[in-house]
Amino acid sequence: MKTFILSVLLLGLSVLAKDCHVRNYGASSIVCVCNATYCDKIEPISTDSISGGHYTHFVSSKAGLRLKKTTSKFTKTAESALSPKSALKLTVQRNVKYQEMLGFGGAITDATAINIKSLSAKAEENLMESYFGEGGSQYTILRNPIGASDFSLEYYSFDDVKGDTTLNHFALRNEDIKYKIPIIKKARQLNKRGVKLFASAWSAPYWMKKNGTVAGTSHLLPENYQPWANYYVKYFDAYAKENVKFWGLTAQNEPTQGGWLPSRIISMGWTAEQQRDWIAQHLGPTLHKGGYDYLKLMIMDDNRAILANWVKTVLGNKTTSNYVSGIAVHFYSDTSSDPAILTNAHKTYPDKFILYTEACDLNRISTKDLGSWEKGEQYGSSILKAIDNWVVGWTDWNMVLNLNGGPTWTCCPFNAPIIANSKADEFYKQPMYYFLAHFSSFVPPGSKRIGLSANEASNILSTAFLTPEQETVIVLMNSKDTASSVVISDSGHGNIAVDVQARSIHTILYK
Repeated sequence: MKTFILSVLLLGLSVLAKDCHVRNYGASSIVCVCNATYCDKIEPISTDSISGGHYTHFVSSKAGLRLKKTTSKFTKTAESALSPKSALKLTVQRNVKYQEMLGFGGAITDATAINIKSLSAKAEENLMESYFGEGGSQYTILRNPIGASDFSLEYYSFDDVKGDTTLNHFALRNEDIKYKIPIIKKARQLNKRGVKLFASAWSAPYWMKKNGTVAGTSHLLPENYQPWANYYVKYFDAYAKENVKFWGLTAQNEPTQGGWLPSRIISMGWTAEQQRDWIAQHLGPTLHKGGYDYLKLMIMDDNRAILANWVKTVLGNKTTSNYVSGIAVHFYSDTSSDPAILTNAHKTYPDKFILYTEACDLNRISTKDLGSWEKGEQYGSSILKAIDNWVVGWTDWNMVLNLNGGPTWTCCPFNAPIIANSKADEFYKQPMYYFLAHFSSFVPPGSKRIGLSANEASNILSTAFLTPEQETVIVLMNSKDTASSVVISDSGHGNIAVDVQARSIHTILYK
C-alpha cells in the first residue's frame, strides 16, 4: 500500500517536474529517464527573470521535484507561509569575499567512457549534453586516470615492457584513443565555459615497483623515481599529439593505498616524505624541463583525515612547495573528520588552492538503489561544508556506470550520478546528479564565495556566490524530515521568503 501511494504521488509530481520522465524503482526517491529521443533539461533563465527586482528559484526534493523553476519578486517585508516569526534569517554580504571557484566535474574513467559509448549516437549526445551542455550540469572539470584505474576492464600501463626505463615502448591504448579522447574533445566543444582537464596516476608499471604486482603493499623502486617522472612527460606529450592539453595533475591517487594500507585495487604507496622528495628532485624539475611548468601540480589526492600532517610535511619543503599549486582531497572521510581541517590548511598555505578530486557512494549498486535521495544528500552536505571551508571546486568519481556498477575488474562495483542501460538504450539521472547540478549549472569558474550570515544556528546548510556576470547565487539544503522557513535579506534588493521543503535542495539567483 505504501509503495502504491508513493507511486501515485510521484506520478502527480511528474506534471510539476514536467521535464523529468519519472521512474520509480522503489528507492526513497525517483530517477529521470533519458533516451535517444528525450532528456530533461534545465529551463533557460531569461535576463528579466533575474533582474528588475526579480529572482529565479530552482528546487529539487525527495518528493520528486527536479530543478523545478519559479520566478518571483523581492519584497520589502518577507513573510513565509510557514512561520515568519521563527524563520531563519540569512543576510547576503557581497562585500565579504572568500575563495574564487574553479568549478565542478567528474572523472572520465574507462568505465565512464565505455558506458557513454555503449549508447546509440543520439542517446550518447543527450548524455553528453546532460553533463556539459547549457541545459545540463555544465561541468568544467574532468579528471583523467593515467593508465588503468579500478574502473578499467583490466590492469595495464602505457609501458608494460619489463626494464624499459627509457620508455621506448610507451604508447597510449585504445581506451584513450577510441574512448576517452573523443569524449574530452566533445565535452570541450559543448561547454562554452571551458573544461579543465587534470590527470591522476594509480600506479607505475608493475616492473617499476618493489613488489612487482598491481596491488597489495606497493612502492616505487628508488631507481625508478626518474623514469616514473619521465613517464608523466611522455603521457602529456602523447595527449598533445592528439590535440588534448591538460590543466593540471596530481602526484599520485591515494598514496596511502598500497603504502601503510594494503590495497585490493591498483595502487602505489607513498609516504609524505617520499612524495615531498620525489616532487622536489624528480617530478617538478622534469615537468619544467619537458615544457609543462604551467600545469597545476596538486599533492595528496587522498582523504582529508590525513591532510594536516601530509601538507605540513610536503609543503614544509620550500623547493617542493615552489612546484606545487594545490591540495587535492577525497571525500570518503568527510563524515568522520572536521571540515575545519580544510580552513586550517588554507590559513597555513593561502597560496595553495584546495580542490576535491574524488567522491563516490561506496555501496554496491542494485536496482533498488536507483533514486536514493540519501546518496544525493551525502554529496550535497560534502559540497556545502567543503566550500564554506575554502575549497575551490568539487569533482565526482565515475560520471556514468552500468546497472552492475561497472565495468570494473576489481572487487568493488559502486554507484554513480548517471546509470546507463545499454540494452534499453537509455540512462537514468539519479538524485546525486541533481545535487551536483544545483551548484555546477549556476556557479561558473571565476565566481567568488561571498558572505551569508545567519541570525541563529540551523539545520539548513547554505552558501552564496557572486559570479563574474555579477549574479548572486545562493544554495540552501534541508536534510531534515520537516520543512523550514528561511528569509534571505539583501540590502540592495529586499527580501526573499523561502519555504524550504523537507529533504530538498534549492538554488536562488538574481542580478
